[in-house]
Amino acid sequence: MAQKFVDKFLIASVLLSSIVGVTGVIYGISTLKIEKDNCYATLLSTTDEACSKIESNFKNDKASLRMLAKVIGQSEDLESNEVNNQMGTYAVNNYITNIAILDADNKILQSRHANVENNVISFEEEVAKGEHISNLQLSTFLKDKYVLRNYIPIGNRSGIRGLLFTELDVDALVKAWSLSIYEGQTAFCIADRNTEEIVVNGWNHDYQTLSDIQNEEIVTGIKNKEEGYSEIILNNEEYLITYKPMNIENWDIIIIVKSDIVLAPAKKININLIHWLLSCMIIFIIYLIWVMRCNFIAIKEAKENANKDALTGLLNRNSYEEYCSNYCNGKIRCIYIDVNGLHEINNEKGHMAGDMMLKFIADILKDYFKNEKIFRIGGDEFLIFSQEAMVVLNDVMKNIDSEITSCNYHISYGLAEGVDLKNVIKEAEILMYTMKKEYYEKLGKEVRNKLDVAD
Repeated sequence: MAQKFVDKFLIASVLLSSIVGVTGVIYGISTLKIEKDNCYATLLSTTDEACSKIESNFKNDKASLRMLAKVIGQSEDLESNEVNNQMGTYAVNNYITNIAILDADNKILQSRHANVENNVISFEEEVAKGEHISNLQLSTFLKDKYVLRNYIPIGNRSGIRGLLFTELDVDALVKAWSLSIYEGQTAFCIADRNTEEIVVNGWNHDYQTLSDIQNEEIVTGIKNKEEGYSEIILNNEEYLITYKPMNIENWDIIIIVKSDIVLAPAKKININLIHWLLSCMIIFIIYLIWVMRCNFIAIKEAKENANKDALTGLLNRNSYEEYCSNYCNGKIRCIYIDVNGLHEINNEKGHMAGDMMLKFIADILKDYFKNEKIFRIGGDEFLIFSQEAMVVLNDVMKNIDSEITSCNYHISYGLAEGVDLKNVIKEAEILMYTMKKEYYEKLGKEVRNKLDVAD
């Protein structure tokens, strides 16, 4: 029964540990997935807001330039002071650094400044595109600086006479349109889906085209004017990306954030969860060991109690029968002891006095036979199996008998040796009854309820 309990307890413990472990793993994975889904939702929402903001800025800039181009178009001379003054009314800001006119002779006419030599842009090429925003072009005002240009044709009834344009500082655009989500650690880019060029790069200047991202799914989605999100790995770092087509040229806006930044809270929760689970497992293992130890001690004590005589502390009848059933052949010596007068003491002085006598005799046997098997096999019967020589055992028993007699108690005993256990026990028992008969004959009494040793 005890072993079955241990087995069931261990099975239940393993099942419980497995359930807790699997639940922890599922919770950890689901937490990361939920955090990613929340991130995608946040990025998509931010993409919409950023796209709307940028489109609004360009729309307002373009509307202002159209009005100014219409006014300038009424002037006969694009190099006149009147035109210069009109251009001077246009408000430049942090990212619109300059306003100028590209005339049909490829000259750049700058407001209130000397005209600038132009070997960068071509009137014929730009006018053919009509009203448009360029991709990255080398600035004619800022040395070694690439800018975007917003071109608006200047025309009248006779045709297009020039292109009014503003230069937009890309780095200033990035700062002006910076994103506040994830503590400002989110970047954005604007790419031309036709040329694959990244025209506004607020992320990493090592990536200048869509192909540098090395993700066919994203490139294809952007080229097909799709809105979506994806997960990519670049230089062993994981990124989450959302993209959306813009109503500006052939542009797409891309928002990028490192997975570690997004998943940091979830990973912290998972680390705390792992620590908690490990603590629980350690506590549970300690508890399991403690329960098993208590159970084994209880089993051991129960087994010992089942095999020990409660009164004397000697091995009991169960142990005796188990010993006999497991005995292997070999020479053995047996001492069969019976207490004389137990019945009379019980009747005259009470059972407590009889118990005291039995405990006294048992203690003496323990003192003399420390390492031997000593059994109490009946109310007043003891049996000892010993490896000592018969000569030694005879001397020992004489000493025991003398010590017991000195306390006014008496025993009868028989010693036998041989290889057949049953015969050895039987022979020792007969010798014990012979001695017992002699004891009672001296007292003038008969042996009651004992073997007929006369046979």
